[in-house]
Amino acid sequence: MGTIDCVREADVLDAVVRGRWPSAAPGEEDLRQHAMACPVCADVALVARVLRDERHEAWRDAHVPAAGHVWWRATIRARAESARAAARPITLAQGLGGACAAGVCAALIGLTWPSVAQSLSWVGAALSWGGRMDVLTLAGSALQQTLWPILGPVGICVVLMPLALYLVLSDE
Repeated sequence: MGTIDCVREADVLDAVVRGRWPSAAPGEEDLRQHAMACPVCADVALVARVLRDERHEAWRDAHVPAAGHVWWRATIRARAESARAAARPITLAQGLGGACAAGVCAALIGLTWPSVAQSLSWVGAALSWGGRMDVLTLAGSALQQTLWPILGPVGICVVLMPLALYLVLSDE
């Protein structure tokens, strides 16, 4: 199937786009008569008019925001994107710090676990004796000797962690 073209097709299209159709300007009366006789130009004129009318209707219905509003939204978006970009390394450092803290806690538990297990075996042995007051005294002294190496670093962390969080999360 071949294409059917007319040499005046572009002229008809130009007249429709410029709004000079169907009322032709002086000197273009022959173009209108040609379009009524030529099936290609008649189709072009019909389709181009429908598309032009749709374009004008869409343009009328479009609500374009004010330039100040567009500028304000672009500024807000740029600030948010730059804040996210700046926060990425900080988030990475915080995650790495949390992983290090978890590793240190695991290491402390691993180092002190043998003495805790030994103290708990003393408590079990003391309970088998049956002396109630002596058992509590013995268990208390064993736990005190075992827990001081754990409570020291944990206490320091409990005291210093809020200060460190304040310094990290404060604005200045």
